Amino acid sequence: MAEKLNVSKQLDSSIDEINELFPGGDAALRFIASAETDYGRYNPETALSYGPYQIDPIGYYDAVQNPGLTGKHRERINKINDYLKDRFEDPSFDITTLAKYNPETNDYLPETRNLKYLRDPLVGTALARLKMLKDPHEILSGEENLSKYYQRLWGPKWSQSQDENIKSKKRQEAIEKYRRYNTPSSTMEQAKLTNSAFTQ
Repeated sequence: MAEKLNVSKQLDSSIDEINELFPGGDAALRFIASAETDYGRYNPETALSYGPYQIDPIGYYDAVQNPGLTGKHRERINKINDYLKDRFEDPSFDITTLAKYNPETNDYLPETRNLKYLRDPLVGTALARLKMLKDPHEILSGEENLSKYYQRLWGPKWSQSQDENIKSKKRQEAIEKYRRYNTPSSTMEQAKLTNSAFTQ
């Protein structure tokens, strides 16, 4: 069995890099990674999805493979691809071809998965940011707003509950993880959130 990964330091630099390309989503990225994998502390063999943000196959398809993607979003994908090709020194890198989605199983075709890149913190951060950029809603600052943003956009299993008390408890647990894994200087990044988070 694979050992539990700890890619928290790589996450810090990955978020900084992607935030240079598409400013305004850093606090939300930190929040989501904290809630999903204790900020990059997880076992890649037992995790349900890949990477520190646990983007599932449907989320991957919708973010980079859906034929209905707008021209503006395809420009974002091209910008990510250009950056990561240079970053990885891999001219063949293409974030849209890391796996093939099978709509019949709602999963990837196993033989098509590029595990090296699907598990990479920088690629994961890029995919998470692309998913966020597709969303038309503004990312509001503040922990409670971030918890509701995470609940709505990532749709963790508990978000389907009809019990508001359960959802409130789970949001608070996510907030506590965010506080635990991010330094005071990191949480101050919330003040930098602007409309550019979804208009890049």
